[in-house]
Amino acid sequence: MKSAQFPNPIYLVNPKYTGEDLLGYKFYDSVSSIPDETPVDLAIIAVPAQITPSIIEEIGKKGVPFAHMFSSGFSELDSEFDKKGKKLEEELVRVASKYGIRILGPNCMGVIAPKSRLTFLMSMKAIQKANAENKENDSVNLEGLEKLGELTDAGQVAFISQSGGIAFAHGMLSQSLGYSFSKVVSLGNQIDLDLIDFLQYFKDDPETKIIAMYIENIKRDGNEFVRLLIETTAKKPVIIWKGGIFQTGHQAVMSHTGGLAGNYKIWESMARQTGVILVNNFLELTDMVQTCLTYPIPQTLGTAVLSMSGGTAVESTDEVERNGLIMPLLSQELTQKINQFIPEINSNLKNPLEFGGKNSMEHTIKIIEMLGEEPQFSSIIMASSPEYLVFGRGNSLDDYIKGISNALPPNSGKLLMCVSSGMNMFEQGIKMNLEFRSRSLSNGFVAYRSTAAAAKSCYRWWKYGKYLEKRKFTS
Repeated sequence: MKSAQFPNPIYLVNPKYTGEDLLGYKFYDSVSSIPDETPVDLAIIAVPAQITPSIIEEIGKKGVPFAHMFSSGFSELDSEFDKKGKKLEEELVRVASKYGIRILGPNCMGVIAPKSRLTFLMSMKAIQKANAENKENDSVNLEGLEKLGELTDAGQVAFISQSGGIAFAHGMLSQSLGYSFSKVVSLGNQIDLDLIDFLQYFKDDPETKIIAMYIENIKRDGNEFVRLLIETTAKKPVIIWKGGIFQTGHQAVMSHTGGLAGNYKIWESMARQTGVILVNNFLELTDMVQTCLTYPIPQTLGTAVLSMSGGTAVESTDEVERNGLIMPLLSQELTQKINQFIPEINSNLKNPLEFGGKNSMEHTIKIIEMLGEEPQFSSIIMASSPEYLVFGRGNSLDDYIKGISNALPPNSGKLLMCVSSGMNMFEQGIKMNLEFRSRSLSNGFVAYRSTAAAAKSCYRWWKYGKYLEKRKFTS
């Protein structure tokens, strides 16, 4: 919070260090000894589980309205025969109710609210600065990555997570993917404030355009959750990654948050009924967030693929069609136009388009412009190799990004989806691909890890569009 320049007073309470200070903040021996001139809005509690009810009692007497409980050791540790953790949670709710305190957690990381500069993340720029100051530590080298996002940048994505670790990972990774959050909430055991409370809030939050969630279980009525999702997806996309879908995963959910996971087939049915975009893992969730932030909903499944070699063309075709998209042939007129600057020898100009060693930045941009005028294509998936075009062909990364960004008119309604090269043969290439990915969103395109990731994201985005059309038609 200090690194994020949190503007309001922070009070540290720990009787072991009374009278001392940490990073300029004074320690107090109790909550009651905190000065009264500035009301305290939030208590972050990190003490052994068994004494948490007494801490809630203290902050209640102080008039603190909200408690984020980082502490763990509650129902997530209960066995079939021993329910001490559950009883402790019930005691917390009882004491909190007496004072009107709302609880987030326990067993959670808390809240990120960039506009308020409230955060539990580390800044990539702060890490970079610390690394530069510590010359003996060469394990982290962020030189040249100054274009990474900052954790205090406010964005349009809300993330609700039942895992503190995943909330932390998403917050850190997003900085290198080029997007920021309106808010992030780590839920934990949900003994009071829960998933439905925050979904209701984000549904009407003008700062939030996309809602993403990592869910292990629901503590409240599932019917209420479904009704709320139907209302929400009509206004903004909702992306859900459901954890614990197999038997062993069920057990892991029980030991993590102390709740049952539920049958995954029910979740799939729920997604069809509500328009939720269901994803299978963390990387698919970040892919989908980038897709929703960047592109219009595709009107059709028609896709053109630009490849750099015959083998990758075959692989790309398999992945595109495996993930629900279709690949119409180019019109004869367009093929003839391309043949004027790409000869038929050592190239394939049907779909996928593959022109091997004759690949150049100028040719690629020109073909994208032509494909943008073809009505049978709503999306274009392009294999991109920044290190090849920069180091091998003498282009600049800035010119390459600018060329891709301007290849399609802003109102074309078409998706230009890049797939970053997996070559990364040397350090400069790794850094260049990372910078390419981190700058892509701000320049109007996404650089995906694979053709499969691009195709899957495109299909899910199209499917959400069809849900909205059906809903509009039937309502």
